[in-house]
Parts: sequence; C-alpha cells; structure tokens
Amino acid sequence: MTRTASDGVKNSHKAPQCGIVSAFAKGKDRAAASAPDPMLASMQPEELRFAMDRLGYSTQSALARAIGVDRSTVSLWLEGRIGVPRPVAKLVRLLVLHDDDAGRAAP
Repeated sequence: MTRTASDGVKNSHKAPQCGIVSAFAKGKDRAAASAPDPMLASMQPEELRFAMDRLGYSTQSALARAIGVDRSTVSLWLEGRIGVPRPVAKLVRLLVLHDDDAGRAAP
C-alpha cells in the first residue's frame, strides 16, 4: 500500500480560526471587519506636536522615552522628514484619548 503525505492528516491545510479570521470565515460583519482603523491613519507633525502638548511632554526626549524610540527619531517626525509609523500614531492617539478620559474622571 502506498501512503501519501496527506494520509492520516485531516484539515492540515486549514489555518486555525481565531479573532478576525473567524469573523470572515463565518461571514459576520465583513464590512466592519475590513474597515480601516482611523487610529492607524497618517500622523502629521502638527498632530504630533499637539499630542505632545496635551500629554505634557515638553521635550522630544520625554516623548521618545515614553514610547521607546530615540530622540532623533522624534525630531525627524516633528520636522516632517520621515513619517510617524502607523502603530506609533495609534499609540500616541490612544494615549491622548486615555488622558482625556482620565481628565474627565477627576473631581
């Protein structure tokens, strides 16, 4: 009897179903699952300056330490010489939102 690589292995070609993949696989809310996340939109230098002010980071070094990058990287972002990476833009926007929420909760 000749055996093939697929003998005894069932569904080996299928990826595990989890998270957003399972939503697509089940056909649930495809439009919402494929909509772009506005938090991941490009961040202009002006928005980054605004976020720094709002969060209380008065220096490039302070922001750099808070988000784990080098000060020179923040400088390049603020000068517009390189773009703010989308995940960093989302992080900064979430920090601003959290700060806003915390400010409203204070007496």
